[in-house]
Amino acid sequence: MSQQVISYADLSIINSALRSISSDMSGVHSELGTLNFKQDQIEDELTKLADSFAKFVNADLKHKSLQLAETRQGNLKQDLQIKFGYYAELRRMATGILQGVDVGIISDDTLRFTTEEVMIKAPGYWLAPALVALAAWIRGDRDNNEKALTEALKRDDYKTTLFFLLLMRRLQRNDASLKWLERYFMHQNPHHLDREFIIILEAVTTGVFPPAARQFMMTNVKSWLDQLTQGDLFINEQKIQWIRFFKAMGPLSNEKYPLLEKFSTNWELLETSLREAKAHEVIRAHFKSIVAASADFSKSTKVQLDEILSLLVTNFDDEELPLQEQVRLNQLIIQMDGDKSAAQAVMDAEKNIFSEQVDFLQLLTNASFNPELSGVTKVTQSLAVSISQPWIIEAYDTYTAESRNGIPQTIELHIDGFKVSTNNGSDETELIEKQDTYYQNILTVELGKLSFPYAGVIIGALISLGGIWAFTSTSSVVAGLIGLGIGSVLIWNMINKHSKAKKKITDDLEERARKAKEVLRGCIAETVDYRIEHAAEDCKAELVLQLLASITPEDFSSVSRETARSII
Repeated sequence: MSQQVISYADLSIINSALRSISSDMSGVHSELGTLNFKQDQIEDELTKLADSFAKFVNADLKHKSLQLAETRQGNLKQDLQIKFGYYAELRRMATGILQGVDVGIISDDTLRFTTEEVMIKAPGYWLAPALVALAAWIRGDRDNNEKALTEALKRDDYKTTLFFLLLMRRLQRNDASLKWLERYFMHQNPHHLDREFIIILEAVTTGVFPPAARQFMMTNVKSWLDQLTQGDLFINEQKIQWIRFFKAMGPLSNEKYPLLEKFSTNWELLETSLREAKAHEVIRAHFKSIVAASADFSKSTKVQLDEILSLLVTNFDDEELPLQEQVRLNQLIIQMDGDKSAAQAVMDAEKNIFSEQVDFLQLLTNASFNPELSGVTKVTQSLAVSISQPWIIEAYDTYTAESRNGIPQTIELHIDGFKVSTNNGSDETELIEKQDTYYQNILTVELGKLSFPYAGVIIGALISLGGIWAFTSTSSVVAGLIGLGIGSVLIWNMINKHSKAKKKITDDLEERARKAKEVLRGCIAETVDYRIEHAAEDCKAELVLQLLASITPEDFSSVSRETARSII
C-alpha cells in the first residue's frame, strides 16, 4: 500500500512536469508559427504610422507657413507704409491737382504751398519736383518750372518724360506732347526697357493720343517687335516662361483619391499628371477673362488720361521692388493655404514682373501674366496677349505634349506586400486572382513554418507505452492507467494546440486577405475614376487651342482695326 502511494506520488510529479513541458513546447511552436505574421503586421503598422506622421508633418508645415506668411504680409505692408507711405499721398496729388485746376477751385498760393511742401517730405522721389514744375507751369512761373523740371528729370528721366508726355496730352498741347514722346523713344532700347514703358502700350490700346503721336508709337513698337522676333532667342525665352506659367496654374490636390494616394507607389507622378491636365480648364478661364475684357468708350479722353497717369504714378518705383516682391510671395502662400512650393512655382513664373529692366517681349509677357502687378488695365493685357499669340500657342502645344508624355501608363500598387500594376482598372478579376494566389502562397509558407510537435507526441507515446508495460508486466493497474492516461492526454494536447495554431494562422491570414481585397477593389475603382477624369480634363486642351487661335489684335484695341493690325 505504501509502495503504491509512493509510486502514485512520483507519477504525479512526472505528470506535472510533462504537462508543463508539453504546454511550453506547444506555446513555442504556436509562437514560432505566428511570429512572421506578427512581424508583417508590425511592419505594416509602422508603414502606416510613418505615412500618417509624414502627412502630419506636411500639414503642420503648411499651417506654420500660412501663419508665418500672414504675419510677414502684415509686417511687409507696414514697412512699405513707413518707407514709402508718403509716396502714396504724392501719387494721389497728381491727378487731384489736374482735376482741381479743371474746375478752377484751387488758388495759386495753395498749389505752390502744397507742392513745395512735398519737396521737403519726399527727398529723392521724382514725382515731388514734377508736381512743383506742374504747379509752377499752371501759375506761369517759368523760372521755378525749369528748375523743378530739371530736378525731376535728374531723379528719373524716363518717368518724368512719360509724366509730362501724358500731361501735355491731357492739357491738349499735342505738339508739346509729341516732342516729349520723341524724346522718350530716343533713349529707349527694346532689349532694356524700364518697367514703366508698359504705359505707352496702355496709351496705344486706349487710343487717347492723336494720330501723329499714335502712329509714331506704333511705328517704333512694330520695329522693335520685328527686331526681337527675327531670331529664336527672345521668343524661346518667352515660351519657357509661358510653359512655366501654365504648369503653375494647375489647381491644388483635393484628396479625391485617398486609396491611390496611400497605396500607389507612383502617386506623385499621378498627382502631377492630373494637376497638369486640370490646368487646361484654369488656363482656358484665364484667357477667356482676357477675351471678355473691353475698353469703356463712354469715358472722355481726360478721364482715360487721368487713369493712365494714375497707373504711371501708382506703379511702385524701383526701390520698392524688393519689398513688393516679398509681399507678392507671401500673398501667394496665403492663397495656396501654406503650400510654399506651389506659391514659389507661381512666383517663378512672375519673377520678371519685378525686374527693373526687361526686353519688349518680356514686357508683353508680364502684362499678359498679371496686369495689376505690371501696372496696366485688362484691356492692355488683352492686346499684349494678342501680340504674343503665336509663341503662346507654341508654348501651349509644348506644354500639352509634355503633359501627355508624362502621363503614367500604369498605376503601381503596393497593398500589404502585394505589388501589382494596372493600366485603367479593367483587369480587376485578374488582379484579384493574383492577390488570392499571393495570400495562398503566404498561407502555405506560414503553415510550413509551423512544425508538427513530433517531440511532444513521441514523449506522450513513450509514456503511454510505459503505462502499458507497467500494466502488463508489473500488474500495477493504477500505474499503468496513469501512464496511459498521461501519454494520451499529452498526445491529444500537442495535436490540439497544433491544430489551433494552424487555425489561428489561417483565420488571421484570411482576415488580412479580406481587408487587402477591399483595398484592392477600392484602388481599382479609383483608378477607373482617375483615368476618366484625366481623359476628360485633357480633352479641354483642344478648347484652349481654339480660344487662343481666335484671338486677334484688332479685337482688343479701342482704336481702329487698321491701327491694331499695323502693330503686328
